[in-house]
Amino acid sequence: MTATNAALERQAIDDQASAFVVRLQEGASASERQAIADWIEADPRHAVAFARMEVAWEVGDRLRASPPPIEAPEAATDVDDKPRVSRRALVGAGLAASIATVGATVAWRYASDVDLHHTRLGERRIITLADGSRIHLNTASAVEVAMRKRSRRIRLIKGEALFEVAHDPSRPFLVDAGAARLRAVGTAFNVRIRDTVVELTVTEGVVAVAEDAADVHRPDAPKIVAGGGAVIGSGAMAPTALNATVLRQRTAWQDGVIELDGETLAQAVEEFNRYRKAPIIVGDPRLANLRVGGRFEVDEAEKFLTAVEGSFPVSAIAAADGSILLVSRS
Repeated sequence: MTATNAALERQAIDDQASAFVVRLQEGASASERQAIADWIEADPRHAVAFARMEVAWEVGDRLRASPPPIEAPEAATDVDDKPRVSRRALVGAGLAASIATVGATVAWRYASDVDLHHTRLGERRIITLADGSRIHLNTASAVEVAMRKRSRRIRLIKGEALFEVAHDPSRPFLVDAGAARLRAVGTAFNVRIRDTVVELTVTEGVVAVAEDAADVHRPDAPKIVAGGGAVIGSGAMAPTALNATVLRQRTAWQDGVIELDGETLAQAVEEFNRYRKAPIIVGDPRLANLRVGGRFEVDEAEKFLTAVEGSFPVSAIAAADGSILLVSRS
């Protein structure tokens, strides 16, 4: 493709993106919104152009809504009267770059075929998709699902999910979770959103990993195979080899179980708190690094604490609101 043709193609994409943004502002129908979402998803360049035009529209809208500027008296100056880029425009440009990073995920906001599934605190459920794939949702989790002709798109909004993917090479199974973009064809893998990172565990098959929606489709995208995992976040991806114990621990929640094998008391408390309205609190920092073990049902926090009290100089003090404070026993 010549430079001229490439420039013409870019202009055509920009023009189409601009027209779509205007149509959405005017009030697009459900079918139009779906067509726009499909166009955004079809090519990463479409997503970038659409994001840029959206930001330009927003900046212009804010400028139109601002009061007229107060003109100051002209003063003599030796400074060139060159046009300057406003701070607002710079902010807009930064926002455009930020949005562009997530690529086709902007299509989520305009798709009419997106279904939301969620679980309450302490609840677990299984969602069976139209193609036979299954999503296991852990406590306090939420996913958006869009089953399309060319792809199966999932967005893990919060929490944790295990995906059992039906084999279909013509429709890649794509999962967005925090900073992670994941692609699978026929496999099983667990994804957990933690405070600042995403934790991936692959139990079957292969999963491609990237932080950009376009890169996850590249042949050289990093791959995590069964028995492996990765931590994704802060612009980095750290693959890890997982032994059988860790694999079992990370997926034990599907059976309603918390498995502990040398975790710290603080880590164990964090796991039980995922299923509790009233938290367990480690009141003495000296207790946080005690090593604990055992197998407990997710709603057996009291049984766990009884075991802790029997093994260490720790007292569990229950409060009226249901919370439990762990303190050192004199």
